[in-house]
Amino acid sequence: MKVSLSSLKEYIDINLSTHDLCQVLTLGGIEVDEVIESPLKFSNVIAATILEVVSHPNSDHLKVLKVSNGEQVLQVVCGAENCRAGMRVALAQIGAILGLDGKSVKITKSKLRGIESHGMLCGADELGLLDSADGILELSDQIEEGTDLKEIFKDTVLQLSLTPNLGHAMSVYGIARDLSALLQIPLKFPSFSLQEEEISIENLIKVELLDQIQCERYTCRMLQGVSVGPSPLWLQKKLEQAGFRSVNNVVDIGNLILQELGQPLHIFDYQTIADHTLQITSTTSFSELETLDSATRLIPPGVLMICDKEKPLAFAGVLGGKSSAVSDETSDVLIEAAYFTPQSIRKSSKWLKTKTDSSQRFEKGTDPNFIPKALDYAAYLLQKVAGGKIVKGMIDQKTSSFPPKKMICRPKRINHILGTQLNPSDVFKIFFSAGMHVNEQSTEQFQVLVPFFRHDLKSEIDLIEEIARLYGYNNIVKTTPVHISSPLLHCAAYQLEKQLRTYLLEEGLQEFITCNLISPDQSKKTSENTLPSSFSISVLQPHSLDQSVLRSSLLPGLLQVVKHNYDRENQDLSGFEIGKIHFHLKDEYIEQSAIGMILTGKSSPYHIDPKPRAYDFFDLKGIVENLCALLHVEPISFSPSHLHNFHPNRQAIIMCQDSIIGSLGELHPRHSSELGIEQRIYFAEINIEELTPFIKQTSLVKPLISFPGSERDWTITIADKTPVSSILEIIKANSSSLLEKITLLDLYKSSQIGKDRKNITFRLFYRDKLKTIAFEAVEKEHSRIIETVMKELEQLHILS
Repeated sequence: MKVSLSSLKEYIDINLSTHDLCQVLTLGGIEVDEVIESPLKFSNVIAATILEVVSHPNSDHLKVLKVSNGEQVLQVVCGAENCRAGMRVALAQIGAILGLDGKSVKITKSKLRGIESHGMLCGADELGLLDSADGILELSDQIEEGTDLKEIFKDTVLQLSLTPNLGHAMSVYGIARDLSALLQIPLKFPSFSLQEEEISIENLIKVELLDQIQCERYTCRMLQGVSVGPSPLWLQKKLEQAGFRSVNNVVDIGNLILQELGQPLHIFDYQTIADHTLQITSTTSFSELETLDSATRLIPPGVLMICDKEKPLAFAGVLGGKSSAVSDETSDVLIEAAYFTPQSIRKSSKWLKTKTDSSQRFEKGTDPNFIPKALDYAAYLLQKVAGGKIVKGMIDQKTSSFPPKKMICRPKRINHILGTQLNPSDVFKIFFSAGMHVNEQSTEQFQVLVPFFRHDLKSEIDLIEEIARLYGYNNIVKTTPVHISSPLLHCAAYQLEKQLRTYLLEEGLQEFITCNLISPDQSKKTSENTLPSSFSISVLQPHSLDQSVLRSSLLPGLLQVVKHNYDRENQDLSGFEIGKIHFHLKDEYIEQSAIGMILTGKSSPYHIDPKPRAYDFFDLKGIVENLCALLHVEPISFSPSHLHNFHPNRQAIIMCQDSIIGSLGELHPRHSSELGIEQRIYFAEINIEELTPFIKQTSLVKPLISFPGSERDWTITIADKTPVSSILEIIKANSSSLLEKITLLDLYKSSQIGKDRKNITFRLFYRDKLKTIAFEAVEKEHSRIIETVMKELEQLHILS
């Protein structure tokens, strides 16, 4: 919300610097996001008065003026049609600087059609006050001649950020009211008086309040003979500073009251109201309404409407109808001010999928007791800018008197919660500054009368928070808190996830966080074909189709991360996510934790490796192996799988003992093509619930062996489809205490060794733990192992 200092000073007398004011507001719970100084790009422009206007002898459209600047009379040539004698204007004197068309222009003495001009009369657009304007700027007669207009028009606008509970502060008056309480400065209101005509409003309009549950107060005033036209400069400037666009003088007054007093208004063209009767109802036979934005909207059942006898006129508190809108031909207007309940407006706004400045204030809660004053002030201002006559009286229908809320507050409780030593008189003073009255009942407790408009104060703890806010958090003495350690241990699942996150970050992966909710299309494309349709869980009342299914895998979210980055020329990614997955299995809804890892693009940046290689299957497999090793999960193995999300020949399931704990592989090319990604993507997912039972909390520490060992290499040719792991398992099964380590040294494929064949080379390391191993012992043991393994491979037909 934007609030200008000039508007704020109409309701409270403050002499603080902008910096100090921002500090007071922020400490009071109203955060100042930005301070915007008025960008005035002119200098040496003063207020002057036109004394005489005569036609230019050599031009049909120019005029020669005599202008007084308070010290002397100057001759100025002007072409504006609205200039007249007695008019207070903006005079750019010789030497003045104006910002015109993005350039600084210096005003000099000049001749126009042979007549000297000692300056220039400026329009609001030439001074940068408005984007466009017709004619020269007319100033108020209250501005004295010779006054520097930069001092008049300079202003500061504060961009404020309000928390949801501060609905009462969503206006200039509301901010001033809070400042009044914070600074102990009296609040004020502009003085005005209404000049009403003899004719009574009750003879001109009838109001039927049919829904007294959703509308608890409905008031209206009427003006006759108004002239709809452009707003004066002061009104346009106020609205522009608040972020509103000027429409016309009638509509602008409604927006001004909304911004400054926080009371939404709606102004009807009186002549368009059939039978001059308004009905406030939620049960109407009308089916649709063309609104001010020229859209035709259906009328949902139960939504509060303003209607006449023949047609709907407005969605109450949300959006007006086009048929009753103020136009250039409007002469009689009816001003509506009402108290619609927050629940009713929230329902209407949600049904219509539309939020307006009016609906936002009604949803936060307005002040029904302030309505008559706001309505009278609106009528006064409207008559001031649009003329016309104010009809006598107002229609005022309400369901109650809106008394203050009564709450009990205990001084002892206040000091206990806040850590203060406030006495009752201090508390009474704070409450009184905030517009609350106190009925003292005893020394132990007292009754606080909370104004109806303070919808945020509902219980004693809210009153205590209000005291802290107004007393000042910085005035509360800081004390060392008492620390009590909890005897409860940390959650094991949380500790494990934290440990996994640390390991994966150390592997060089970046952590991603995606939404648990995905679209049905994403769910269908990434679910395995063998799973039943009921495996996925749909949300009963989703906010959108894109977030209507609970994910059963981390793959959909991580794919969207890859696409988002790839579309923005960030094509090299290595990341992980630890999150929840959800699925429906055997009449049971299951939620489990999982780790998802994804690799794509180059494995290293160009400044490290000028010719970086692309990530491959074994990069991902290595990360998984390292993770399991760090968790002391063993033995793990990788077996061929047939999951449709992966490339048919580049995938595997991850097993520990006889349990499947996850899967990994290159994603199927269809995933890449559907996302428009022209590179390979590798993905692994491990179920933490399945992994946890195999994690060893302690590891054995073995002493280093001081005796040297000996290496032997062995190359064997096998079928390409045979997993290397199966050969390793056979070697390990036939090893002895001398064989300490087996390493896969090389894997080679060539047409020379035959189609669908491969050479694999192992390095076997032998060592005796008690003595230096002899060459003969190594040869003997190595030959025995090779011979035994070869026989077993032949029996299993692995070599064929």
